[in-house]
Amino acid sequence: MSDLFTSLASAARSLDAQRFGMDVTGQNIANVNTPGWNRRTIDIVEVAPPDQWSSGGGAEVQDVRALRDRLLDRRLEQELPSQTREGAKAEALSVIEASIGLPGQSLDVNLRSFFDAYSKLADNPTSAVARQEVLQQGSSLATAFNDMSSRLVDAQKDADQQVRSTVQQMNDLTTQIAALNHTIGASGSEGSLAQIQDKQMLLVRQLSELANVQVLENENGTVDVSLAGRELVVADNSYQIGLTSQPPNGYADVTAAGTSMTSQITGGKLAGYLQVRDVNAKNYIDQLDTLAYNVAQQVNSVHSSGYDQTGVQAGNFFAPLATSAGAAAALAVDPAIVADVRKIAAAGIADAGDNQVARRLAALGNTPVLNSGTATFTDAWGNLIYTVGRDSQTASNESTTRQGVVAQIDTLRDQTSGVSLDEEAANLLKFQRAYEANAKFFKACDDAIATLMDNLSS
Repeated sequence: MSDLFTSLASAARSLDAQRFGMDVTGQNIANVNTPGWNRRTIDIVEVAPPDQWSSGGGAEVQDVRALRDRLLDRRLEQELPSQTREGAKAEALSVIEASIGLPGQSLDVNLRSFFDAYSKLADNPTSAVARQEVLQQGSSLATAFNDMSSRLVDAQKDADQQVRSTVQQMNDLTTQIAALNHTIGASGSEGSLAQIQDKQMLLVRQLSELANVQVLENENGTVDVSLAGRELVVADNSYQIGLTSQPPNGYADVTAAGTSMTSQITGGKLAGYLQVRDVNAKNYIDQLDTLAYNVAQQVNSVHSSGYDQTGVQAGNFFAPLATSAGAAAALAVDPAIVADVRKIAAAGIADAGDNQVARRLAALGNTPVLNSGTATFTDAWGNLIYTVGRDSQTASNESTTRQGVVAQIDTLRDQTSGVSLDEEAANLLKFQRAYEANAKFFKACDDAIATLMDNLSS
């Protein structure tokens, strides 16, 4: 009699184990598209018999495990910052590339039109219409430089805003990771914390996309996070990243405990935005300023050597620029010429009909006066367009390459942690069949006990 009840208890215990297996399999199937979900598996163990004459106690669930490959997780944390850095650069640089325009459709058109206007003035140096055209094209050229400078500065500001937004996201993520660390540290077994650890790993991945963080996994399941040697998360404590606006433009300097670490951020979207702001866009602005400064200097040098329509020694055509820094934004036609087009120089002598200076200025557009006499103004502009296009294409190609690496690691990781519907369907069938078999055994034991009880009572 006692053996029948033992068998009944064994069957009931086994039924629970197989039912639990079906529940876990169902959870895997339900979360096949859930971000961060790691496939669950159960450990079913034998229940040891109480003595050598017993057949055993059936089976029971020992633990539920989330399947993870720590090596691939760490590899992913190392590759993600490089991929997202190049992706952020490619995105920002593509906007700059679009704002600059194509060769023959941008500032080079204004350069050509300005010098062409002087060519027309050389044909008729006393024409008021030709002088008005020179003024108009000179003003258009200055405005084109002003607008182009504004667009590049706006690109810098946009990158700076992205830096500030990214740092805020990082602070939010580290706060959440610290809170999860607290929950994990205060809770029980790994099996009961699988869902929390999934969320923890998802947050760590998101943080790795933003910056080149270093992650240390502790024995109790918590993680410590640092960036450039500065702690961001230690146990259940998080430490905020700071931002300090720096002169002269007010761009953000990334700090930790009051110490700058901007130059030490080498990965993630944050590094990409910093590089666009501090390196790429700054380089483009410097090139544009240098071009604007040289245009003003060269034109003013030739213009001031001639005579205006009244026979007076001419002054500058463009308002003088003290330095190349900010030249593109400051470029403007000299106010004296705006007020009186007769002050535009065309003659090389005090004769209103002379056109020597007008011809020299017309030829200046095609004269290699830059880079030690090897490049024209149009060449310099073309070099700027090439630089932007090259940087954008390089970042895009690098991003694509690194995306492939990350995708391969994700594929390898999914082989361990991902949910396979085919495999889960097979597991579901396995647990279902085992449950049905145990149910039949349970019913057989129950029927035997019932029959025995009837016999004893009759």
